[in-house]
Parts: sequence; structure tokens; C-alpha cells
Amino acid sequence: MQRQLGRHDPHGRRSNLIGVELRGANLQGVYFQFCHFGRADLSHALLTGACFEGCNFTQAVLNQSHFRDAVCHGCVFDRANFQGAELTLAAFRDCNFLSSDLRQVNLSHTVLAGACLRGANFRKENYQAPANLVGVDLSYADLQGTNLASANLSRASLMGANLKEANLNDANLSHANLENANLQGVILSHAVLCEANLASATLRHARLAKADLRGGDLTQADLSQAILAEARLDEVQAQGANLREAVLNKADLRRANFSGADLQEARLIDAYLARANLQGVNLRQANLIRADISSALLLDACMEEALMPDGSVYI
Repeated sequence: MQRQLGRHDPHGRRSNLIGVELRGANLQGVYFQFCHFGRADLSHALLTGACFEGCNFTQAVLNQSHFRDAVCHGCVFDRANFQGAELTLAAFRDCNFLSSDLRQVNLSHTVLAGACLRGANFRKENYQAPANLVGVDLSYADLQGTNLASANLSRASLMGANLKEANLNDANLSHANLENANLQGVILSHAVLCEANLASATLRHARLAKADLRGGDLTQADLSQAILAEARLDEVQAQGANLREAVLNKADLRRANFSGADLQEARLIDAYLARANLQGVNLRQANLIRADISSALLLDACMEEALMPDGSVYI
């Protein structure tokens, strides 16, 4: 096997392995540095505990491979095929997965901090289980425009990640950490975000219709012009959040804390605000038609020109 790793270095350092056939090979614990695996076939390969530093896997075939506990740093996996691979507990820091195929890949508790995953394919096929990213570390990763619909990202770390315009429709993000994440224009309709940390996250123009954010942290988050119609926001912490022109029609906001938040021109038609903390909130020109605010705390709230539940205009 060592002869296949390169004539000049039996440990695989700086070897040219373009197009090499290593299907089903046992490469457990082997160290590779700056190797070129472009278009190589490593399908079904056993790579448990292997170390890859600065390696290039462009268009490599890695389907059904086993990367458990492997360490990859600064590697390129552009257009690589990982379909059905096992990546549990592996570390892929600062790696590039541009347009790679990650369907049916087990990424639970995998480290992908700083990775680029733009255009990566996580798409769930008919009758297949959703992508498993439970506990994955995607801190500061680039996932712009990525399709993660129905994916399981519970307890994932997405701190500072770029998820602009990503599709997370029906995804599970319960207990996930999205602090300071860029979620501008993201699709989170029907998503589960119970007790998720969205503090200081950017959610401008985000689509969160019927999303479940119960008990979540939205402190200082930017939700301007976000769509939260029929969303569950009971008991959320949203102090100082920006919800200008947000759509919260029929949303459940009971016991939510919006103290100091900006809800100017927000739409709260038929919203349920029982015992919500709206102290010091800016509700100027907000639409509260048929909203239940009877037990809400409105001390020092600005309600100038707001449309009240009975249809009158607050003066």
C-alpha cells in the first residue's frame, strides 16, 4: 500500500495521487500532507483516524467512505462525492466543500468550523432520512444559498456562520447556537428553533412563517421586515431587537420579552400578546387590529399612530 502513496514518501507527503484507485483501501491513521487526490476513487475506503493537511480532493469519489475521527485541515473537496459517507466526529477545519455532494452523509458532531459549503448538496431525496448534522460545529462557516431543508441541526454551533439566503425550511435547529449569524433572506418556514440562540443575529427579510421559536434568545437580533406570521414566539427573549415592518400576524407572543424592541410599522394583526413585556417598545404606526394586548406590559411604550385592537388610532 505504501508504494501507492507516492514513490518519494511512503507517508504520503507531497505525493501526486491524481486519479489513483484506492477503492475500499484501509488507510487508518495514515498521514497525508499536500497530496493531490483529484479524481481519485476512495469510495468505501477506511480513513478512520487519518490526517490530511492541505490535500486536494477536487472531484474525488468518496462515497461510502469512513472518515470517523479523521482530521482534515485546509483541504479542498470541490465537487467531491461524499454520498453516504461516515464523517462522525471528524474535523474539517477551514476546508472547501464547494459544490460537493453531501447527500445522506452522517455529519453528527463533525467539526466544520470555517469551512466553505457554498453550493454543497444536502438535498433529501424521496423516502430518505433528512441530513444528520446533530451537534455539528459550523462556526463561521460559509453556507450562503445552501439547501438544508429538513436537515437535523439540533444543538449545532452556527455562531457567526454565513447562512444568507439558505434554505432551512422545516429544519430542526432546536438548542442551536446562531449568535451573530448572517441569516438575511433565509427560509426558515416551519423550522423548529426552540431555545435556539439567535442573539445579535441578522434576520432581515427572513421567512419564519409558522416557525417554532419558543424560549429562544433574540436579544438585539435584526428581524426587520421578517415574516413571522403564525410563528410561535412564546417566552422568547427579544430585548432591544429590531422588528421594524416585521409581519407577526397571528403569532403567539405570550410571555415574550420585547422590552426596548423596535416594532415600528410591524403588523401584529390577531397576534396573541398575553403577559408579554412590551416596556419601552416602539410600536409607532404598528397594526394591532384584533391583537390580544389586554394583559401585556406597555409601560413607556410608544404607540403613536398605532392601529389599536378595536380599530381606533392611538393619538
